[in-house]
Amino acid sequence: MSNVLAVIAVLISVPALVYSRLQAVYSRQQLRLGERVRRESTEPYVVADIQPRAGGSGLLVFTVENIGPTVARDVELSVTPPLQGGERSDWDENLARAVARKIPHLPPHRRLEWFFSFGPRFFEKADLPRQYTVTVKSKGPSGAVEPLTYVIDLDVVQGIALDRETVVAKLDLIAKQVNK
Repeated sequence: MSNVLAVIAVLISVPALVYSRLQAVYSRQQLRLGERVRRESTEPYVVADIQPRAGGSGLLVFTVENIGPTVARDVELSVTPPLQGGERSDWDENLARAVARKIPHLPPHRRLEWFFSFGPRFFEKADLPRQYTVTVKSKGPSGAVEPLTYVIDLDVVQGIALDRETVVAKLDLIAKQVNK
């Protein structure tokens, strides 16, 4: 009888041991995931993009913005191929120098923008690159942040109404009429 009880105890305890082991593994995974979520929620999140300067503006600007909750430090950008707006070569060179420079700190919600091109003229030039890959490296409160890579596809921007009159242009027309 005692042998039968021992066999039954083993048959019950082996699945219980396997189940306990699975629970421990799952708990460890949840702990790691929770720690990662907590760490990432306190890290800066630096985004690079090319977009219209303002609603209805024909100007395209290259932007870098920290949309995270903490200060980004030692922000470094690498852009492939080099940015080419096609307006003037010295403007492209100035933009390349600005982008190559390390940004010592970028507070939360700080946005930097550099002139890239005038959209309608840019899209008339078929020889200019339309896709750029931007990699952003930075440091946050917990050290180095995982590098972020963005693909900027300007063909998507082409569909936006870039050549509409801006509020500033309309106000300028009103001012001219008033001065007459």
